[in-house]
Amino acid sequence: MSAFLKNLLLFVVFLAISYLFFHLALDNGFWHSDDFGYIAHNLHLTETKAALFDSAPPYKFQPFVYGISYCLFHWFGLEPPAYFLFNILLHAINAFLVYRLVQTLLRDRQVAVLSGLLFVFTVGSYGKTVMLMSGLEDLLITMLTLLTMVLYFRNELTAGGKIWSPWFILAVFFFIVSMFTRSTSLSILGAFLAFNYFFRRETGRRVVSSNFIVLLVIAAVALMLKTQIFHYRPPFYTYNPGPLNLILLTGKNILSYLVRMIFPIHTSNLVTEAGPIVRFVYGFATAIRVVIALTVLSYSFFGFIFGNHAIRFFIAWTYIIVLPFAFFQFPVDWLNIRHLYMVSVGFVMVLSSGAVYCSRLIGRHRWRRWVPYLVPVLFVALARFIVVQLDHNYELKVASPETAAKRVEIAKRYPEVIIDGGRLRFKSDLDGDSR
Repeated sequence: MSAFLKNLLLFVVFLAISYLFFHLALDNGFWHSDDFGYIAHNLHLTETKAALFDSAPPYKFQPFVYGISYCLFHWFGLEPPAYFLFNILLHAINAFLVYRLVQTLLRDRQVAVLSGLLFVFTVGSYGKTVMLMSGLEDLLITMLTLLTMVLYFRNELTAGGKIWSPWFILAVFFFIVSMFTRSTSLSILGAFLAFNYFFRRETGRRVVSSNFIVLLVIAAVALMLKTQIFHYRPPFYTYNPGPLNLILLTGKNILSYLVRMIFPIHTSNLVTEAGPIVRFVYGFATAIRVVIALTVLSYSFFGFIFGNHAIRFFIAWTYIIVLPFAFFQFPVDWLNIRHLYMVSVGFVMVLSSGAVYCSRLIGRHRWRRWVPYLVPVLFVALARFIVVQLDHNYELKVASPETAAKRVEIAKRYPEVIIDGGRLRFKSDLDGDSR
């Protein structure tokens, strides 16, 4: 079987698992404030396409995301299942790109496939992004980031780092497109710098290479164009704890995010309504978080010392990707589990490599070699438990008075939309039904 057919088959497997894992969300509706924000913005786009470049609060400068959202709105209107199916498709693509990323850097198909599978099961991020209509934003920026990195890494490792190679040209293209979503160029550049450092022997190139400088210049020019032409302003918050406290709080937030990937149970309806076992475990939550935080720091330290360059890179990836959410967005939207979607790429790779390498160390034993895989299996079970609980919680929120008020607000602002049977519909659709 050719490499193309193998990759196609693997993508189909990822897509099928994604659907089976998240199809329970298809009967949910819009409930999150961001969902209704996208609906209102799409209705506004039907009046003026200039709204693609809105950046004043509550909007962010992300015309690519708004464009994709508007296309979905144009095709599917106000039917929630279509948006969730599109999210599932994007999630499967991202899982396949995680596989390609790990395979490109580690050259180990077993670890790469397991990493992709764990990402499909949303280990480390636990599915919230896929189950929200507004999760489109996180799914798209992750896809563009992974595409940029896979192409950049392949150019550096297999094409000699040529600046005019098709791989680098495509990497530049997707890097530029990524800047038309939310601003993540700092994280991408940081990951490239980490790659150049850890893989400098394989590439034979400088850490600050000519290709990196090209991307850095593009990011700087794009920032100037966005600020001058589209009046983009980076998010600055009035909260000012002082330089020292800001550094301490940022470090605390980074650890809190990483702990949440491993121990996602926190105070919410998911805990109070989940049953006595979960509540019992949560009773020891503080002690568990402390132990996990120490474990994360210890593993990061020893991983940098004793791990291979790929493991070092993915440890660095995890810290680099989470940094903007822990620093630039503090204290707004603090510890939002949706931010872990892209961060979890590093986590699933480290988890997969640990399971596979430990299994190989005891490979002579018939059944003991499978014991290390119990850890990934437990995380998949945890992810499934959380997804089911989230789905139940979201169904309740769709039927809540707060969500009903948001539907009423949309219907009042846009006369072409009415409420029918507790859901938003176009008036023209009802007229067509009556005919």
